[in-house]
Amino acid sequence: MFFGIDLNQIFLFPIKDAEARKHFLIGCLVSLAAFIIPVLPFFIMYGYAVRIVKQILNNESPHMVEWDDWGEMFKDGAKMFGIRAIYSIPIIILATPIFISMIGMPFFMSDASSSQLDTLFPILTVVFTGTLCVIIPVSLLLAFVISAAEMAVADKNEFMAGLRIGEWWAVFRANLGGFIAAFAVYNLSAMALGIVVQIIGATLILACLLPFLLPAVSMYILLIMYAVNAQVYKDGKEKLAQIAAAV
Repeated sequence: MFFGIDLNQIFLFPIKDAEARKHFLIGCLVSLAAFIIPVLPFFIMYGYAVRIVKQILNNESPHMVEWDDWGEMFKDGAKMFGIRAIYSIPIIILATPIFISMIGMPFFMSDASSSQLDTLFPILTVVFTGTLCVIIPVSLLLAFVISAAEMAVADKNEFMAGLRIGEWWAVFRANLGGFIAAFAVYNLSAMALGIVVQIIGATLILACLLPFLLPAVSMYILLIMYAVNAQVYKDGKEKLAQIAAAV
């Protein structure tokens, strides 16, 4: 156990037996479709992951289930995307100077003199560097806390639950260590798998596997991320209840 997380269970449930591997393969096909069809397959993938979340919140062990009721999965996935989009607005606002610079730069360069360009490039360098120095930590912070908002949506089966910050923030704060551990688990897992993919991509003979490997990695990391977040959210709710009972 790692901060209340059963890592063995979390890492193995998508592929632990033949039945699980069958459903995981279907998920890989949906993930593959996401490389071809914009956005919509991601809704299905996230909606399926929400099913795993609900298992854990209901005190069940995570396990792969049938890919049925696609309409319900689509709606659940759309809720997750909606919450992520809303909490990503600060990043969009912060990135606006970079977008404006990238769009306006070609037009300005076409008519600018060399002296003007010599003045412009240092300014743009400061804008880009300064913006990135703000965006990177804010992005990490938002990615860290969005997980609790998503779990609240899945728990209440209500989109607005993710916007009631006071409710899910109390759960988040009650198990802050667990959420930090969960954030580390799925990000380190993604980094490790990313390195493996890069190694395979650099191998000419195995590089042909990448079109099949990348969708599988995407689906696997998604399942791990939602499963581990669900576990620490559940633990946070239990700790919050214990605190309330002790008062």
